[in-house]
Amino acid sequence: MATSNNSSVPSKLLDAITNDDMEAWQLLILANPKVIDLAVWPENPLILACKLRRFAFILAIGNIKPELALQKIQDGTTVLHLYCIYEDVEMVRALVDLSFEQLYYVKDREFSMIPLHKAVMRGRVDVISLLLSACPDSIGELTSEKQTVFHLAAEYCNPDAFTVLLGEAKKLNKEYLLDAQDCHGNAVLHIAVQNKQLRIVKMCLPDLTSTTGHGFLIRVNAKNMKGETALDLYNKIPEPDYETRHIDFILCEAIQREVSLSNDPGLHHHHLKWSSNIPPWRTLETKNVLLVVLAIFIGLAFTLTCSLPTFFPREYLAAIALVFELKDLINGKFPLIFYIMSFITVLLTTSTCILSVLLYSLPCGSLMLLGGFATFFLYLLLAYFVMPKFSVRVGSRRRLSSYYLMLILAIGFIFIGSLIIHLGNCLISRFYNYAKCVTNKVLSKVWSPSKKRLPVRNPSFKIQMSQVGLEILS
Repeated sequence: MATSNNSSVPSKLLDAITNDDMEAWQLLILANPKVIDLAVWPENPLILACKLRRFAFILAIGNIKPELALQKIQDGTTVLHLYCIYEDVEMVRALVDLSFEQLYYVKDREFSMIPLHKAVMRGRVDVISLLLSACPDSIGELTSEKQTVFHLAAEYCNPDAFTVLLGEAKKLNKEYLLDAQDCHGNAVLHIAVQNKQLRIVKMCLPDLTSTTGHGFLIRVNAKNMKGETALDLYNKIPEPDYETRHIDFILCEAIQREVSLSNDPGLHHHHLKWSSNIPPWRTLETKNVLLVVLAIFIGLAFTLTCSLPTFFPREYLAAIALVFELKDLINGKFPLIFYIMSFITVLLTTSTCILSVLLYSLPCGSLMLLGGFATFFLYLLLAYFVMPKFSVRVGSRRRLSSYYLMLILAIGFIFIGSLIIHLGNCLISRFYNYAKCVTNKVLSKVWSPSKKRLPVRNPSFKIQMSQVGLEILS
């Protein structure tokens, strides 16, 4: 008899939910405190409360056993998935109030989508904001086709949702998600251009004119697995309207700005041809860091040069007027101050050259370049007075002063080092391209994206999904 009584408790609790009788519910729970955990429910009480919009019961049940919200209904979806599709702000807020983090990461069976993905597809900004405020890290989750929330916002033409997501990504320092590629190699910019989303294109492109260092690391010329850039996809759009043609202008302007960082005036007239060869590290932020580091190197070189006679007084005086053989250079018999000066000259020469090139691209670049040359010649004069005046016998009759030998040695180091770096870059680039080609071929064979496609965005989609959801809940 007791067993029969206990088995009837879940039914009575469900009746209390149906009749919206919170008092009866509380009495039953007080009499049977463990019934929520132990009972075999004919129907999930939390899902029933959601279906009947009993908000007080949703909170009460969720506080006792929030795991009930994880039950999958159909295709692996939860009630939170469905109400995100319905754009039901009140129900989403009620489920968010359960403060059950695991609920935000449940993926459906069809496309491995979490509730945030569904909300982004529908584009309801307040629903997206609720989910992000409850679980900000869910912004980085991927679908079965390796799409981010930004891909979905661009694919379903929801620029307002994209704006909210972008603001959250900035707070979390996850702007890199904008440059992520899906299983077809398409970045967000590819999708936005393909769907003619001007607002999203503007938000995707890097702010190369900014001096605050907050430009996004978006590769304008990134290619998908078909080898197409965003500009290539734009060129495939048949008869673009006025607003769509503005996308072409924005893309070309962004490419042109990237090319301007290469400091090669000849590239400005051929930016479309050469833009794909621009290294991704040529950003304004990297440029600023280089300027600071190079200035530190130059200051360090001047400081060391002025201090050498103080650090090596005996060696400095003992080397004056001596005569060495050229082979003594390799044997290490030259004064230590000579070798140090040679390496300082290499450091300052390369730093000054690179710094001058970077400064030339700034306003008043010619004056900046003149300042770089003046700094280098000032160092040459300083090095002439600091270098010990000894000579090196070259051949049987000729002698070469220590100062000129140092300059020749430094230039030789720079030339050989540049040659090695250039050859190394060529080899690495060839190896990278080969490895990328092989990887793409392997992925194209191994990776088999689902043949199921995401639902096409159309006006009747919401009505269809609502009918399906009601059938599931009932």
